[in-house]
Amino acid sequence: MTDNNHNTQHPTPTNRLRWSWFPSLFLGDGMLLSLIVLALVVLRRFGVNNALTTLYISLLCLPFLLRPLFEMVVAHFRGTIKVWILSSEFICTLSLWAIAFTLPTNYWLQGFMCFMPFIIVSGIFYKIAIRRFYINRTDDIPPFHRLIARLSRCASLMFGIGAMTMLSGNMEVLTRNVRYSWSVMFYIMAGIEFFLWLWHSIFLPGGKKPYAMPKDLLGLHRGEFLVVVRMMTRGLRNHFMLFSLLFILPEALAAAISPLLYIDAPHNGGLGLSPQEFGLSFGTIGVVALFTGIHLGNKAIARCRLRRCILPMALLMLLHGLMMTFMSFNTAASLGVICLSTFIGYAALGIGMSAYWAMIDRFANAGSGTELRNAIALGIMSLIIIIAVLLSGLMQNVIGYRQFFLLTTSLYFVPIVIAAINVFVFRK
Repeated sequence: MTDNNHNTQHPTPTNRLRWSWFPSLFLGDGMLLSLIVLALVVLRRFGVNNALTTLYISLLCLPFLLRPLFEMVVAHFRGTIKVWILSSEFICTLSLWAIAFTLPTNYWLQGFMCFMPFIIVSGIFYKIAIRRFYINRTDDIPPFHRLIARLSRCASLMFGIGAMTMLSGNMEVLTRNVRYSWSVMFYIMAGIEFFLWLWHSIFLPGGKKPYAMPKDLLGLHRGEFLVVVRMMTRGLRNHFMLFSLLFILPEALAAAISPLLYIDAPHNGGLGLSPQEFGLSFGTIGVVALFTGIHLGNKAIARCRLRRCILPMALLMLLHGLMMTFMSFNTAASLGVICLSTFIGYAALGIGMSAYWAMIDRFANAGSGTELRNAIALGIMSLIIIIAVLLSGLMQNVIGYRQFFLLTTSLYFVPIVIAAINVFVFRK
């Protein structure tokens, strides 16, 4: 009886692609990052300065630090993975509706900061659940499946950041009401999330999954978690793997300030793009370039292995910093030049990020407790990003966009040094 339930819960060993639910799972996965970027834009469009905007975003992203705990909750508590997915989508739907309701009011900031954490937490549970639902329940994932998942995430980001921002910008022009325009956008996002919940309620396979004996959360935390942490911090190679997570440092600093450069007014040192122009350049061309770079980077790693590719990839990442610096010094550039610079910079970033994700996968598979090791690595990565985002707004307010991007570009020696150590010291 247990075996039958297990087979109904997870994809069959033939790895047959299910068009009724597989692409839509990853469409929902891209919604979280879309909403974080949209939150950044909304705060800025509503008149919040850069320092407070990055402070609020870093506070909203604090739940990412708890991913190891959430991973254990999903793995060990009773219920099906389908329940986690559907619950996350339903909570996200209600939270988006609540934000849309409060945006036109005088207490929009309180409502925004109250309900966005529900979206973030439910999105993290969603990511964990779909990873366990499909990716880590098959012995060998065909490349075609990975490509479909990547394209679905790309489409989700293009819709969430690109199309929704352009729609809000057009509504601002028509209604001359910024709050109402973005409120409608959040209502639309809530409707899409509700449709995904309804779709997965019908088509996503269900059934009970086998589970271990019930464990209390404290014992789970003190037992398995500490054992895995000790294993991860033992030996020189593991120490270097932890240090390698700083590979993302310059990009973490630029993560929140880059979109702000696009939408900030020229007298503040920004490019002064309208929401429509931002949706086209950053939300569409930038997203396509990023996923193109990730695809090319993954193919290069699969063909030549990470050790041979990581140093050129780290050097290529420098292009993103150079393009952002170029735009910060040319705030009167045409939209065509901005789009071209965006494509070059984010394609290079995608290639570099494929190397970073490959390092995290290698770190997670270096010992027992793969899922927990992966969650801990992602938690450390989130800590680096949160601290960097918090500091970036303060730094930009003090030194301006030009000096800020000059500084972040100079920090690209960090991933280059990490890549060089990977190549010349740790050869295996």
